[in-house]
Formats: sequence, C-alpha cells, structure tokens
Amino acid sequence: MKISSVILTIKKNSRQALALSLEIKAWLEEQGILISHEPGSTGDVRPDSGDFAAGLIIILGGDGTILSRARNLLDLEIPFLGINLGKVGFMTEISPHSWRDELTGMISGDAIVSQRMVLGYEIIRQGEAVEKGCAINEVVVNRAEMARLITVGLDLPGKVRQDIRSDGIIFSTPTGSTAYSVSAGGPLVHPDLEVMIITPICPFLHDFSPLVLPCTETVFACIAEPDSDAFLTVDGQLGFRLVPGDFVRISRYARDFKLLCSPSQSFASKLVDKGFLRRKQ
Repeated sequence: MKISSVILTIKKNSRQALALSLEIKAWLEEQGILISHEPGSTGDVRPDSGDFAAGLIIILGGDGTILSRARNLLDLEIPFLGINLGKVGFMTEISPHSWRDELTGMISGDAIVSQRMVLGYEIIRQGEAVEKGCAINEVVVNRAEMARLITVGLDLPGKVRQDIRSDGIIFSTPTGSTAYSVSAGGPLVHPDLEVMIITPICPFLHDFSPLVLPCTETVFACIAEPDSDAFLTVDGQLGFRLVPGDFVRISRYARDFKLLCSPSQSFASKLVDKGFLRRKQ
C-alpha cells in the first residue's frame, strides 16, 4: 500500500518525540505526503475533527503509546506504524536512528498490514453495562491493593464453570501474548491468529492450564466471594473497580487493530530479537 497522507502523533510530554516528530514532518512533506495535524500536540486526535482522509497513523513512542492511541483511534480503521522510543518495541517497527531508510520503504509500498483481533469488554452491574471498551493486549480481572488471593468465577462455553482462586485471570489477544500473559506462563501466539488466550495468575490449588479459545466465543468472569476487592485492568493502562455481583463479558471487538509491518521481519525473528527465544546458558 502506497501512502499519500498520514496522521502524526507522539507520546505526551516527551521532548525526544517532539523533536523527532518535527524532523519526520518536514521529511514527509518533502516527499509530497500530507500531514493531517501538526506534530507536537498532545496526540489526542478525535474522529469528530473532520480531517481523517489519512492512510496511515504514525506514532512516536513505545508500545504503551501505541496501545493508548490505538484504543482511541481504532474505529478509524487506519493502519498504525510505530517509531520506537520505548524499551521493548514489539509493535514499533522503526528505529529512531534509521527512520529515513525504513520509512522510505514503508510508505512506498514495501510493507504489509497485519490485521489483528481486539477484545471487547463490558462490566455488567445489576443488568446494565456500566463500563465498556476494547483492549489491544489484554483484559485482566485482578486483585486490588491487598496481597490476598481472589476467587474468580469463570463461565466458559458449554456451560462450564470454574472458580479459580488466584491473583487474577488474564484474557489476552494474540498481540498481547508477548506481554503480561507470557509472564504468567501463557503461550506465545502468532498475532495474526484469531483466538482468545486465558491465563491464570498464580493459581492456588487449581490445575487450570492456559487455555486458547476461538475468538467467536464469549466468556464471563465474576468475583465469586462477596468480600473480595478486585479490579478490571485494560492494557495495563485503565482500571475499573469491580463490586460484588458484577459480571465481566469478554468477546471479540467489532474492529480489528491494523499494524503496518515490514515483510523482512517474521514473528519468530522478533521473538529472537526481543529475547523470547534463546538457548538457556
């Protein structure tokens, strides 16, 4: 796909991102590419601004910046491209040191769009949805401040109920399989697959292995004990307190996350580069 216009957005309060965005903006304009808004703003682009003819959203920041922007801009159905100013950079394809060469190939058509499923969530309280949204990486039902276990009631397809006493349960997308899920013992899953990964966090006296379900399935989670203090956490960035009687509905979201990727980098090669696959010393 050849790109003729972009939205350029940056990590908030980052001088490095601001300075680099000005360089990139000038370079893109030299290539005849239209910029949908001035770089250096807070990055809070809204669908009601009336200027969304862009074919690409370029984000300067780390994976966390991509997660927050993607949740806000997902309904635009425009591919994202990340320039890595973070630590791991699993979703940010371009280095800030060699961005000209890499970006030249990307915007001229030497790239592929990885279309990835997203999870939707609803907190249902007394029969009504009090919170809802989407998660690029994961939705987590987890214990609150106190270092004590919680019992999560998990309703799986086929009317299967499991009450799992643990620190919580992670509901992950394949994109999020390399994040919190893998640290809790979940599998590494290719991001183009369409599945939901369920991984318990430190389960106590319960033999519940990480579970992979088709994305067409819907699961429900609730806090099974009336005195438990728990939260719903979204991509490690948003948090909602759960009260006894709440149900959390988790299913596939109506929109996919589109990420522009270099065809020269496979998922397996990224796992090696980021240290997920290596020989034990």
